[in-house]
Amino acid sequence: MRKFFILVTFVVCLCASDKLNIDSLFKKQIGLRSITSFSLLSAGNANSYALYPDITIGGDPTIWNDTKQAFLTQTFIYTIMPKFDILVSSGGSYARQEYTNFFTNEFSSKDSIGFDNLWFGFVYMGDSVADFIPQVTFQTALLQREKAVNDTKNFYFKSQNIQVSLRGYSDPVVYSIYTGFGYNNKRKFKIGKIVYGHNIYMGGDLSIVLSPKITLDLGVEQRFQTEQKINGYQSSEIRSIPTLNLGSTYSVNSDTAVSVSASFGGSSSSPDSVFGLSLWKKF
Repeated sequence: MRKFFILVTFVVCLCASDKLNIDSLFKKQIGLRSITSFSLLSAGNANSYALYPDITIGGDPTIWNDTKQAFLTQTFIYTIMPKFDILVSSGGSYARQEYTNFFTNEFSSKDSIGFDNLWFGFVYMGDSVADFIPQVTFQTALLQREKAVNDTKNFYFKSQNIQVSLRGYSDPVVYSIYTGFGYNNKRKFKIGKIVYGHNIYMGGDLSIVLSPKITLDLGVEQRFQTEQKINGYQSSEIRSIPTLNLGSTYSVNSDTAVSVSASFGGSSSSPDSVFGLSLWKKF
């Protein structure tokens, strides 16, 4: 029974909709936890993406044939009291972006690597309502390093994200539904002012306990990103980003868990696929 309880805790922290909240449904302990995540993204379209706190299309107007990105994200979460967490997350990425030279029609590629962002936020868990436990997560970007047409700049407090979720448990399933909003303030580059568009999303997650150490994790999300504008002129339509998520979590022991995941896009604006590996550790 104790192993089953530990596994349910890991399922909630790593595979439910709020990927950042460690053992949010049943936690009572005070202390520090960390999540280390590595993700590989492939997109056969003109977009470049950010993955944290969720999938967002960047504002670079460069038209790429294909983009492949690798992300490394480190998140620390500290429980001040049983219902309140603070979190800090930072990440970097490597990107290989492929294009066709306009003048020679020759295939070319461009590589970039570096620091991407630093986020700060909090998680508040409310009292249970019927069979659900509500939770609110708010985050703000302290620093984002972004590029548009070879112009790289640092931006401060330009993005915020809020998410509300309802979680529940019914043997042998942990489930959740959620909705959220991501705000992106305009950025000023050499080419002018770029508005990426805001994000509105909703989704649900389901984790099935297969054994005291292993779960099967399923999820679906629908995200909309509003129109992008460059110098006040609209440069894109409202973009639909649906994704289907599959994965599994393995509980190594009471302090450590490992999860693997795969996300597949369902529209021309979505990345084709995102494969991830996450390590959770309680100190």
